[in-house]
Amino acid sequence: MLLTSTQIGTIGENLLVNAVMKGSRGRLSPFQPLADDDGIDCLFWDKATGQSVAIQLKCRTVTLYKPGTKERGNQAHFEVRKTTFNESRRAYLVAGLCNEELTGFLVTWLIPMSTLPDLARNSASKWVIRPNKSDGSADRFAPYRCSSADELVQRIIGICEAHENVAAL
Repeated sequence: MLLTSTQIGTIGENLLVNAVMKGSRGRLSPFQPLADDDGIDCLFWDKATGQSVAIQLKCRTVTLYKPGTKERGNQAHFEVRKTTFNESRRAYLVAGLCNEELTGFLVTWLIPMSTLPDLARNSASKWVIRPNKSDGSADRFAPYRCSSADELVQRIIGICEAHENVAAL
């Protein structure tokens, strides 16, 4: 029997929470909602700044096939339902490409939800992104790509620190 997409998502959430807690040496504390009806899977609270970052996580374990072949390419496919999308709140999409064993992330993208309409393909009910996992890629998602958990952690901390300075004014 194969894992369902819901089960893969749950495993991905746990991988994300563990990687961020470990990578931040406990500085970032995760909070997960009991009911995920608003599209937020996790909130990371920064103990140093008192700020938090809301995350919607989308996970995949494989990339798309190269056109006309059965060989996997470098593009991953992620979808965000428009019913859970709220451009006005300060939230971020973490699009994570997990290894096939579901023991870690190969690459993640940390994308401000407010930029999703400009970056994604717009379909009737969802936003679709297809970022390239290659470090050498210069696609429109490259500025958001995190090649390691440590890079993702530093970006989350950077967001919290930037908002700490704004809140202090």
